[in-house]
Amino acid sequence: MIDSTVTHEAPDPMTLVARARTGESDALGQLCDIYRNYLRMLARTGLGPRLRERVELSDVVQETLIEVVRQFPAFTGQDEVALVGWLRRLIAQKLADLGRFHSRVKRGGGDAQLPLDFEPNPGDLKPDAAQAGQGRTARLAELLTISQTSPSEAASQREATVLLADALTKLPPDQAEVLWLYHVDGLSFESIGQRQGVSRKVVRGLWAKGLAALRRSMGVGPG
Repeated sequence: MIDSTVTHEAPDPMTLVARARTGESDALGQLCDIYRNYLRMLARTGLGPRLRERVELSDVVQETLIEVVRQFPAFTGQDEVALVGWLRRLIAQKLADLGRFHSRVKRGGGDAQLPLDFEPNPGDLKPDAAQAGQGRTARLAELLTISQTSPSEAASQREATVLLADALTKLPPDQAEVLWLYHVDGLSFESIGQRQGVSRKVVRGLWAKGLAALRRSMGVGPG
């Protein structure tokens, strides 16, 4: 059941793309704002545990958005699928650069320039990081949209993982973290409880509340 009272107020992305192609810098800025949470979500899923301790996600996102602005004239896509794919490639390149940089610093003990063929250590960066992140978060998006009653309604929606990234930021942090650890990182309720110093029952309660709130936020009824 779809909650018809829920609306998404973000401007149409491809309208902004068209305006940005005419030279409207404000439109390109709005476009970057729309996908900021999505890029942050991909950055988190793409970084290995060691790099997560060494870099700020906000810095990764900001540097990627700088590339979005710089490379935008080369983007020729005509729909949001193409746009999201382009953004995913840009952040994958940024994550790969980070992996190479931190591997070089670790080996050499300094900030020397990186050779183009230098590869990160295993564990610093997950293979096909941005694509893997897209797949894991897509599973949570599918869980939320499975009760859609009309295929046309689902087809007309914006990219589900983009909407999911925005919806997660609106949850209480403890609920969002449990949803992330359980559905995206694949941890059990017991493992999450051990990590956070609470019982399995508490974790499951946070999960249930967070999932219900996320469904409401995305306009999906209980299912």
